[in-house]
Amino acid sequence: SKSSGINAEYGLTIVIEFATVFGLHTGTGLVVEKEELSKTVTNNTLYKFGWSIALLIQIFLCHFGLGGPINSFLSWKGWLPLARLSYGVYLFHYGLNVAWAAQLRHVYSFLPDIQSVIIFIGFIGTVNLISAILFLCVEQPMANFEKLLTFRHTTRNKK
Repeated sequence: SKSSGINAEYGLTIVIEFATVFGLHTGTGLVVEKEELSKTVTNNTLYKFGWSIALLIQIFLCHFGLGGPINSFLSWKGWLPLARLSYGVYLFHYGLNVAWAAQLRHVYSFLPDIQSVIIFIGFIGTVNLISAILFLCVEQPMANFEKLLTFRHTTRNKK
């Protein structure tokens, strides 16, 4: 049946994703074990391909309305503000990190953890604020201008 095929596809994607993430992890992680060269080479060769195939299958299932709860979660309207800011975050995060690292007068230690958490939250807030300003001052006015041009163009063609 159609449902069992979809469940099999989701099962396959979950197995592939778990294999790519946890494939070489054995034990508790408290003891570092040297992996065999053949396992490491195989993992490094195939994990990106496997991950991309698993995501491709999930994207196709969601696109054709077969995504179920994953599609509902990813289609949630609450993601829209983050989606609008994501390009600005991508553009500005690296520059902000470089500027922060350039002003350091000593080697930064990631201990204690709370200090790293506070700096990370500061980066996230700053980059999202810059991205929101970029969106409101550049992207949104340009989108409105494009709609205005497109509206005039389509109304002339209809007459």
